[in-house]
Amino acid sequence: MALAFAGLVQAAPLNVNFDNFTYSGSVTRYPSLLDAQNQTNSTGTFPIVTVTASGGDTRLNARDGNIAVTSEASAAYGSDLTYMSTAWYFTTQTTQVDGWGNPNNTNDGFIQYYLTSSPTVTGGWQPGHTRFRLTVAGGDGDSWDAARLWPAPCLGGGAPAVSAGVFHAFNLDVTANFASPATLNGATGWYEASAMPSSFSGTVSGIFENNNNSALTCGADSVGFYRFSYTLTGSGSWAADNSATYADGGETRFPPVSFWAAPAAAPTTVAPVPGPGKVELLGLSLVLGLMVGVFRRGAARSGRLH
Repeated sequence: MALAFAGLVQAAPLNVNFDNFTYSGSVTRYPSLLDAQNQTNSTGTFPIVTVTASGGDTRLNARDGNIAVTSEASAAYGSDLTYMSTAWYFTTQTTQVDGWGNPNNTNDGFIQYYLTSSPTVTGGWQPGHTRFRLTVAGGDGDSWDAARLWPAPCLGGGAPAVSAGVFHAFNLDVTANFASPATLNGATGWYEASAMPSSFSGTVSGIFENNNNSALTCGADSVGFYRFSYTLTGSGSWAADNSATYADGGETRFPPVSFWAAPAAAPTTVAPVPGPGKVELLGLSLVLGLMVGVFRRGAARSGRLH
């Protein structure tokens, strides 16, 4: 009974695509995975600082971010994807390639977590459909060898390989609030919101191992283990401040986007305390009720990789 219940609540049906926020915080280096897990013997803590490029300054001691998560969705929303990264790809120079002049397009403060699955996703609309919760936990974030994190204190640009590695722990927890309730999409049966959140906040943290010898160009201790802890804030970003867009390989240009979709929020109820002899029946009814709410998986949808 317990195993069946755990399997059914493993992932939540939802779809999120949001890249108008910033993250700030610090990275701490450790000589081993055990040290990083126990937060012992650190070799330095390095905060994200403001960076300047031809497109101007990043927001103060912060980087623009991007979240794209699809879980247990129909083909209308795409296949499973769990993605969080720096929004490096916007540019104010429309005749140049994506990311040109973007001060966020640097290994300094960079992060990229990418999984072509969503086994650790929970959340969705809260009652009233004006608040959306999203959490992600676990996974190596390294589909297509895409995992990246700033090899602090290495500063500046450099090839993406300098920040390559694998996540040993990853935890994302965000909340978006909206001025108006989400609306029902009659074709999909999900509630959707495409307005920018009136407020957005959360955290992302974890442990990353840089296992790529390219990082040795930043110093002998750049290959190793990093514990990161960031605070997410929105709506707002360098990209929005500067009317930056990206082309994604085509002619159409896209500004920062906001899209949130999930089934109707479950009503908030308080379950009665079962009397003697009713515990077994209560457990069975919970499992059967959850089975009714299972959603099928959808088709593929890609994220923006650095």
